[in-house]
Amino acid sequence: MRRVIAALAIGLAIGAVTGCGPQTTVITSEGAESPYSYQEYLAAADGRDFLVEVRGMPFPGMTQDAFNQALMGVLQAARPARPAATFTTRPGGPTMVPAYRLVLVFNPAVNLAHETQCRALDSIRPGQPTAGQVRVSVAFCRKDDLMSKAVAHNGATGVDDPVFRQMFTELFPVMFPPRNPFIESPTPNFE
Repeated sequence: MRRVIAALAIGLAIGAVTGCGPQTTVITSEGAESPYSYQEYLAAADGRDFLVEVRGMPFPGMTQDAFNQALMGVLQAARPARPAATFTTRPGGPTMVPAYRLVLVFNPAVNLAHETQCRALDSIRPGQPTAGQVRVSVAFCRKDDLMSKAVAHNGATGVDDPVFRQMFTELFPVMFPPRNPFIESPTPNFE
């Protein structure tokens, strides 16, 4: 009996230390695609307006416009210092490079292909929000080409919940990695 209690206590302690629970963001299906280049993202985003297309909303009781506006503030606060992108849902800004965009689909279908987010966004029908459950499918697109992708979920309860912002803080390096594993880096010369 003592062993069972000890094993249970250890399991609970590990869960508490690793943060398993609604405050934890889980990121899956992530990675750069073969055409992705961090330098290309940097050129398209640094010091420029950067288009974000949003479908769906994770929090009941908000309008889509109010959510989109609040989300842009969350993205600004969560992004790294560089590139210094200004995220916007309004296409056609004077500094915007129109070929590039970040596509966020909240409450996506389980079988949503990331390529669909780049090629046929208007065909996507997000699900209804569920209180305390945030799920987002993210695609970085260059025109119709998928450059990088990820799916994230956590238990944020509102757009002002720090857990919601933390999700995007964790997504940025996944969506915009400094190195693409499909592209060989120069081999260092140790001679």
